[in-house]
Amino acid sequence: MKTRMFALLTVLALIAAACGGSTASPSASVDAGKGDYKACLSLDTGGPADKNFNQSAYEGLEALKAEGFQTAYTTAVDDASYAPNIQQLIDEGCNSVIAVGYNQGTALQGAALDAANADIAFGWVDATWALEDGTIPANFTGIDFQIDEASMLAAYLAAGISTTKVIATYGGAPYPGVTKFMDGWVAGAKYYADKKGVAIGVLGWDPVAATGTFNPSTAPFNDVVFGKTTAEAFMGQSADVVHAVAGTTGNGSYQAMMDASKYSVGVDLDQCVSLPEYCGTLLTSAQKNIGAAVITAVNSAYEGNMGGTNYIGTLENGGVQIATLDRTESAWTATFGTLVTAELKAEVEALKAAIIDGSVNVLEWAKK
Repeated sequence: MKTRMFALLTVLALIAAACGGSTASPSASVDAGKGDYKACLSLDTGGPADKNFNQSAYEGLEALKAEGFQTAYTTAVDDASYAPNIQQLIDEGCNSVIAVGYNQGTALQGAALDAANADIAFGWVDATWALEDGTIPANFTGIDFQIDEASMLAAYLAAGISTTKVIATYGGAPYPGVTKFMDGWVAGAKYYADKKGVAIGVLGWDPVAATGTFNPSTAPFNDVVFGKTTAEAFMGQSADVVHAVAGTTGNGSYQAMMDASKYSVGVDLDQCVSLPEYCGTLLTSAQKNIGAAVITAVNSAYEGNMGGTNYIGTLENGGVQIATLDRTESAWTATFGTLVTAELKAEVEALKAAIIDGSVNVLEWAKK
């Protein structure tokens, strides 16, 4: 966790500029007043140790606590928990309340628009929001991520190491924050095919028809059995790299791919770090730097910038990235040390630069 926390803080200055907050690092911006300010998270199901997006947000909260802020959090049991959990944090005197997860939107919007909460800064991780007239409430910050940019890089890399030249993806549920990953995955495969003149098959998602493989259960992001059987089905269709965009459900896929000596791509965190037992199958992860965005949003609100804006994390501002390919973990190097060549790394870096300068448009490639 300490390694990931350091990584959060290294991108803080980049994200602060985009959010309108302070560019000072937490260690440099500690002051006595923070002890009177309470920063709070309403986590989705899975809680602070889900090895995924809730954990990333929670690590940001822990960094805020280290700065001197008071902190608190709640964890949802199911969809019915969202409104009560947000209200609990309001009742506890939270000055900032950030909800993590797309499904919390309705409850969060209601709280933000309640005149009784006008002095509370609200944030929503994984979505943006504006009123019908196009304005954003003065006490609201949307925190979203152009994660398709990172997953395009991951898919290009996956296509490069694939033996079968068939790669696959699936989602927990068809939310925008999920399908963006999947769009990027298809885009990266198509870009690789175009550059190399080879056919790359992609299973699990069609960006044009907007149809694909999703978990129909009532716990779509916490169903390792579905993750295992879905990965096995993809392997039955020749896929040798699977990108699970499904929270803890993906752990079932990682196990299945590792058992078959095949490959996976993680989500949200550097899952070779958060799930070291699967490092031998995890080529890379498409990461949302959620914790850093939470840190910045709270510091911005503390300094008086309560909202009225939406932040989008990109490759350019450091809000999204793929996990490092310069690894030393023995499990990773044993699997990928020879597969991830210097030439392939350079091609991924060139694609990253092209996405940043606008010469490559992810969605256009996804829908070619």
